[in-house]
Amino acid sequence: MIEKFYGPFQKEVEKVEKELEHVKIEDEVSDVVCDKCGRMMVYKYGKYGKFLACPGYPECKNAKPIIETIDVPCPKCGGKVQVRKTKRKRNYYICENNPKSCDYISWNKPKIGEKWDPEEAEQVKKETKPKKKTTKNKAKKK
Repeated sequence: MIEKFYGPFQKEVEKVEKELEHVKIEDEVSDVVCDKCGRMMVYKYGKYGKFLACPGYPECKNAKPIIETIDVPCPKCGGKVQVRKTKRKRNYYICENNPKSCDYISWNKPKIGEKWDPEEAEQVKKETKPKKKTTKNKAKKK
């Protein structure tokens, strides 16, 4: 049974290996210029998704994350609002000027014309603060 499967399978694997030698994956060129060497950066795929990297890798090891922005201005200072992800893949919204001159950060997407109230944000933080789980110690068996 294994012999019936392995013979044709081995031929297919050899055929595909020969064809793959001619395939070259081209990197998608971006419009971002490398800060260190001046080349146009390319999109690469890594463990955590897509990112920008310099095409002259061994000489220049510059890499940047792809920053997603939304069209709504920051409710506090008017800057661009970026969408970022937590370690658990949950989106949050933060001003591009944070922490330099603006302290806007929110779980909710800002709306056009919305005013941000830092006191209200502090109150929400206190209300949604996660409670620590407590475990009961089991009595030791004698």
